Amino acid sequence: MKGHPRVIGYLQRAVSHEFSAAQQYVLQAAQAESWGMQQLAAELRQGVKEELCHAETFIRRLLALGVTPRAGELRAPGVGRSHEEMLRLGLATEAEAIRLYGEARWFCERIGDEENREVFARILEDEEDHYQELERQLTALGVKLA
Repeated sequence: MKGHPRVIGYLQRAVSHEFSAAQQYVLQAAQAESWGMQQLAAELRQGVKEELCHAETFIRRLLALGVTPRAGELRAPGVGRSHEEMLRLGLATEAEAIRLYGEARWFCERIGDEENREVFARILEDEEDHYQELERQLTALGVKLA
């Protein structure tokens, strides 16, 4: 093992988070499709692909550090009983990623681990974009955000 134990912990948690998010979006895509919301189902399926790409990035970092990747426990996915609830669950998932990756990026910066800091920073930016898109979609539904 070549990396700082805390950074490895962040990477392992990130893998679990990304697989949990992908699982949630797969279930939501199927739900949206059952409601006849083909566009939403397609957007959610695109989200699955992005989350799996993020998971693979974190897995590659772990392998580069000589660590066996593990997903740990996946959290129970939220599906939602309405379009709004589905978007809110997605917002919560993205907020969790933003918090985790922001903390990990800060820690990597603090210990001088530039390579992992860059990975967390890049994926953090993607998650922030996802969060903003979900906020936009909620606003388009007429939902007032606090």
